[in-house]
Amino acid sequence: MAHMEANPVRPDPPRSRIDAAIADFSQALNMYDPLRFRAWAELGLTTAQLRVLFLIRGESGVTAGELASRLSVTPPTISGIVDRLVRLKLVVRETDESDRRLVRNRLTAEGMAVCSRTARGGDLFSRRIMSEMTDADLDALIRGLSAFNEASRRVAQVQPNLAAMVMP
Repeated sequence: MAHMEANPVRPDPPRSRIDAAIADFSQALNMYDPLRFRAWAELGLTTAQLRVLFLIRGESGVTAGELASRLSVTPPTISGIVDRLVRLKLVVRETDESDRRLVRNRLTAEGMAVCSRTARGGDLFSRRIMSEMTDADLDALIRGLSAFNEASRRVAQVQPNLAAMVMP
Protein backbone atom coordinates (compact mmCIF):
# COMPACT_ATOMS: atom_id res chain seq x y z
CA MET A 1 0.00 0.00 0.00
CA ALA A 2 1.44 3.36 -1.03
CA HIS A 3 1.98 5.97 1.63
CA MET A 4 -0.24 9.02 1.10
CA GLU A 5 0.64 12.34 2.69
CA ALA A 6 -2.13 14.03 4.61
CA ASN A 7 -3.34 17.17 2.90
CA PRO A 8 -2.78 20.03 5.39
CA VAL A 9 -5.36 22.17 3.58
CA ARG A 10 -8.86 21.52 4.79
CA PRO A 11 -11.50 21.07 2.13
CA ASP A 12 -14.00 23.89 1.93
CA PRO A 13 -17.24 23.17 3.76
CA PRO A 14 -20.21 22.80 1.44
CA ARG A 15 -20.92 26.17 -0.12
CA SER A 16 -24.53 26.27 1.02
CA ARG A 17 -23.44 26.18 4.69
CA ILE A 18 -21.05 29.07 4.17
CA ASP A 19 -23.74 31.02 2.31
CA ALA A 20 -26.19 30.42 5.18
CA ALA A 21 -23.59 31.47 7.76
CA ILE A 22 -22.76 34.65 5.80
CA ALA A 23 -26.44 35.53 5.45
CA ASP A 24 -27.11 35.04 9.18
CA PHE A 25 -23.92 36.88 10.17
CA SER A 26 -24.85 39.83 7.90
CA GLN A 27 -28.37 39.92 9.33
CA ALA A 28 -26.96 39.93 12.88
CA LEU A 29 -24.59 42.80 12.03
CA ASN A 30 -27.45 44.74 10.44
CA MET A 31 -29.37 44.58 13.73
CA TYR A 32 -26.80 47.04 15.06
CA ASP A 33 -27.61 49.62 12.36
CA PRO A 34 -29.94 51.60 14.66
CA LEU A 35 -27.04 52.07 17.09
CA ARG A 36 -24.68 53.10 14.31
CA PHE A 37 -27.21 55.53 12.87
CA ARG A 38 -27.87 57.06 16.31
CA ALA A 39 -24.15 57.57 16.79
CA TRP A 40 -23.97 59.14 13.35
CA ALA A 41 -26.99 61.40 13.90
CA GLU A 42 -26.34 62.38 17.51
CA LEU A 43 -22.56 62.54 17.48
CA GLY A 44 -21.92 63.35 13.84
CA LEU A 45 -19.59 60.35 13.58
CA THR A 46 -19.34 57.78 10.82
CA THR A 47 -18.85 54.09 11.50
CA ALA A 48 -15.22 54.45 10.35
CA GLN A 49 -14.63 57.30 12.78
CA LEU A 50 -16.16 55.29 15.63
CA ARG A 51 -13.98 52.32 14.72
CA VAL A 52 -10.86 54.49 14.82
CA LEU A 53 -11.92 55.94 18.19
CA PHE A 54 -12.27 52.44 19.62
CA LEU A 55 -8.91 51.36 18.20
CA ILE A 56 -7.25 54.39 19.82
CA ARG A 57 -9.09 53.62 23.06
CA GLY A 58 -7.76 50.06 22.93
CA GLU A 59 -4.19 51.21 22.31
CA SER A 60 -3.62 54.77 23.40
CA GLY A 61 -0.71 56.28 21.53
CA VAL A 62 -1.20 54.27 18.34
CA THR A 63 0.27 55.89 15.22
CA ALA A 64 -1.61 56.63 12.00
CA GLY A 65 0.47 53.99 10.22
CA GLU A 66 -0.53 51.36 12.78
CA LEU A 67 -4.19 52.35 12.43
CA ALA A 68 -3.99 52.15 8.64
CA SER A 69 -2.40 48.72 8.84
CA ARG A 70 -5.02 47.39 11.27
CA LEU A 71 -7.88 48.66 9.11
CA SER A 72 -6.25 47.74 5.78
CA VAL A 73 -6.59 51.27 4.43
CA THR A 74 -4.09 53.82 3.19
CA PRO A 75 -2.36 56.28 5.53
CA PRO A 76 -4.07 59.26 3.80
CA THR A 77 -7.46 57.68 4.54
CA ILE A 78 -6.59 57.38 8.23
CA SER A 79 -5.15 60.91 8.29
CA GLY A 80 -8.47 62.27 7.05
CA ILE A 81 -10.42 60.36 9.67
CA VAL A 82 -8.07 61.38 12.49
CA ASP A 83 -8.09 65.02 11.26
CA ARG A 84 -11.87 65.08 11.66
CA LEU A 85 -11.65 63.48 15.13
CA VAL A 86 -9.06 66.08 16.15
CA ARG A 87 -11.34 68.90 14.89
CA LEU A 88 -14.18 67.39 16.94
CA LYS A 89 -11.85 67.43 19.99
CA LEU A 90 -12.17 63.66 20.43
CA VAL A 91 -8.51 62.86 19.64
CA VAL A 92 -5.23 64.67 20.21
CA ARG A 93 -1.99 64.11 18.34
CA GLU A 94 1.19 64.11 20.39
CA THR A 95 4.78 63.88 19.29
CA ASP A 96 6.54 60.85 20.77
CA GLU A 97 9.04 62.03 23.36
CA SER A 98 11.63 59.34 22.58
CA ASP A 99 11.26 59.53 18.77
CA ARG A 100 10.17 62.96 17.56
CA ARG A 101 9.35 61.52 14.10
CA LEU A 102 6.41 59.56 15.53
CA VAL A 103 3.02 61.13 16.16
CA ARG A 104 0.86 59.33 18.69
CA ASN A 105 -2.94 59.50 18.77
CA ARG A 106 -4.76 59.62 22.10
CA LEU A 107 -8.38 60.12 23.11
CA THR A 108 -9.42 63.30 24.86
CA ALA A 109 -11.77 63.09 27.84
CA GLU A 110 -14.62 63.79 25.41
CA GLY A 111 -13.41 61.01 23.08
CA MET A 112 -13.30 58.61 26.01
CA ALA A 113 -16.85 59.63 26.98
CA VAL A 114 -18.09 58.98 23.42
CA CYS A 115 -16.50 55.52 23.45
CA SER A 116 -17.94 54.73 26.89
CA ARG A 117 -21.44 55.83 25.90
CA THR A 118 -21.33 53.93 22.62
CA ALA A 119 -19.94 50.78 24.25
CA ARG A 120 -22.53 50.94 27.02
CA GLY A 121 -25.31 51.28 24.44
CA GLY A 122 -23.96 48.33 22.45
CA ASP A 123 -23.68 46.24 25.59
CA LEU A 124 -27.26 47.00 26.68
CA PHE A 125 -28.54 46.37 23.14
CA SER A 126 -26.75 43.01 22.93
CA ARG A 127 -27.82 41.96 26.42
CA ARG A 128 -31.46 42.66 25.65
CA ILE A 129 -31.37 40.57 22.47
CA MET A 130 -29.38 37.75 24.09
CA SER A 131 -31.75 37.64 27.06
CA GLU A 132 -34.31 36.17 24.64
CA MET A 133 -32.00 33.23 23.85
CA THR A 134 -31.94 29.88 25.63
CA ASP A 135 -28.81 28.76 27.45
CA ALA A 136 -28.24 26.18 24.72
CA ASP A 137 -28.47 28.87 22.03
CA LEU A 138 -26.10 31.15 23.96
CA ASP A 139 -23.64 28.26 24.30
CA ALA A 140 -23.88 27.63 20.55
CA LEU A 141 -23.35 31.34 19.84
CA ILE A 142 -20.29 31.43 22.10
CA ARG A 143 -18.83 28.33 20.42
CA GLY A 144 -19.57 29.70 16.96
CA LEU A 145 -18.13 33.14 17.62
CA SER A 146 -15.05 31.62 19.30
CA ALA A 147 -14.50 29.41 16.26
CA PHE A 148 -15.02 32.38 13.93
CA ASN A 149 -12.52 34.50 15.89
CA GLU A 150 -9.96 31.69 15.89
CA ALA A 151 -10.38 31.17 12.15
CA SER A 152 -9.96 34.94 11.66
CA ARG A 153 -6.68 34.87 13.59
CA ARG A 154 -5.40 31.94 11.51
CA VAL A 155 -6.30 33.67 8.24
CA ALA A 156 -4.71 36.94 9.43
CA GLN A 157 -1.43 35.09 9.99
CA VAL A 158 -1.25 33.84 6.41
CA GLN A 159 -3.16 36.66 4.67
CA PRO A 160 -2.69 39.80 6.79
CA ASN A 161 -4.06 42.05 4.03
CA LEU A 162 -7.11 39.96 3.16
CA ALA A 163 -9.45 42.99 3.17
CA ALA A 164 -7.27 44.78 0.63
CA MET A 165 -7.04 41.60 -1.45
CA VAL A 166 -10.79 41.03 -1.68
CA MET A 167 -11.61 44.72 -2.19
CA PRO A 168 -8.67 46.16 -4.12
